[in-house]
Amino acid sequence: MFLRAPCKINLTLDVFDKKERTDGYHNIDSFVVQFREPADELRIHIKPASDRNSIKVTCNDSRLPVDTRNLVYRAADAYLTHIDSLFNIEIDLYKRIPTEAGLGGGSSDAAAVLRALNNYFNQKVEPLELTAMAAHIGSDVPLFLAEKPVRVRGRGEIIESLDFELPVFWGILVHPGIGVSTPHAYAALDAVPNRQPVTSTERLLSRLCDKKEIPINISELLATGLSNDFEPVVLTTYPDIAKAHEIIVSAGALRTLLCGSGSAIFGLARDLQHANQLVDILTVNFSSIMIVSSSYPDAFNIKQI
Repeated sequence: MFLRAPCKINLTLDVFDKKERTDGYHNIDSFVVQFREPADELRIHIKPASDRNSIKVTCNDSRLPVDTRNLVYRAADAYLTHIDSLFNIEIDLYKRIPTEAGLGGGSSDAAAVLRALNNYFNQKVEPLELTAMAAHIGSDVPLFLAEKPVRVRGRGEIIESLDFELPVFWGILVHPGIGVSTPHAYAALDAVPNRQPVTSTERLLSRLCDKKEIPINISELLATGLSNDFEPVVLTTYPDIAKAHEIIVSAGALRTLLCGSGSAIFGLARDLQHANQLVDILTVNFSSIMIVSSSYPDAFNIKQI
């Protein structure tokens, strides 16, 4: 099987005090959209086994582990354990999504494996069970099982489908050449004294719901609604990311947004033409820059090979 694992962007990300939970995680409230590009690619080969399960993962990025530390490996192992069947699984992972960028690459890869295996085994695992399995693998994995924009709450395991169609919007995605450790980003956020989380997710979704029956200028609406609680602390801690943020603003993006806990930056454009103009201006500043769109009609297709 061949399939792609798309990236995600948190259009809003409200992070609450982890004291609200007993497991050490933070509660979040986030409006998440998956983008067709950049996307990782996976090739999965499955054969029956006689005595025990066997999982082999290969990856084009030698910096990534290919053992039980890899979410792809853990997803395959969790699925085979759940269905209690013996198979040899080989997974070839080709990374295109930057690591430590806040784009959810590893989580998307794990969700892709779960989706592919469930397709191969004729939906042997029910959707709710698959979501629970995904949540056990990683906090961001469940959202990638949804094939449309979602609201994410809890530590990431509560996925709410939205009752409106989000109009297509365009932008650019820049990777500033450095990574941000998610645990370090959370630690920096926790260190902010008397921090008061905002409710940007509720506000933006309410505005979208109010306008779902009439044509809207989605770019103008998002320009005043995008929000990320990580942004102030990450920009303060990482001067290179802050500088990239400033450059994208000066180039004319309607709004810039840190992706997840960083380090990638999303620049909102009016339309495709504006996105192309931003890329033309910023190519001299960044080696990793691309046009992105919220339209991804075939991002989840599974092809037999």
